Amino acid sequence: MDAAFVIVIFLIGFIGSFISGMLGIGGSIIKYPMLLYIPPLFGLAAFSTHEVSGISAIQVFFATIGGVWAYRKGGYLNKKLIVYMGTSILVGSFIGGYGSKLMSEEGINFTYGILALIAAVMMFIPKKGIDDIP
Repeated sequence: MDAAFVIVIFLIGFIGSFISGMLGIGGSIIKYPMLLYIPPLFGLAAFSTHEVSGISAIQVFFATIGGVWAYRKGGYLNKKLIVYMGTSILVGSFIGGYGSKLMSEEGINFTYGILALIAAVMMFIPKKGIDDIP
C-alpha cells in the first residue's frame, strides 16, 4: 500500500462520514460511489462492487459502534428494541451478505442505484411529525 492510496481512502472515509453525519443519512449512500470511482481517477486500485459492498459493511460496523457509544452515554438506547430488531438485522445482514455472492456486479449497482433514487425522492416527500397526527 502506497501513501497515495492511504490518503485517498482516508479522505473518502472522512468526507463521506462527515457528510453523512452532517445530514443524518447512511454513509454508504455517499461512500459507495466514491469508492467505486475516485481511486481509479488517481490511478489507484479499482474496487469491484462486491469489494465496495464489503467495505461498506465494515464502515457500517464502525459507524454503529460510534453511534452506540454516543447514544449509550445519553441513555437513549431502547434495550427491548435492540433485542427484537437487532436479531432481525443480524439475520438479514447475514443472508444479504451471502446472497450478494449470487448477484452480478451490474445487479448490485442496479439495486444500489434504485435504493439511492428512492432515498433521494423520499427526501422531498413532506414528513408528518407527531404534532400532525390527528
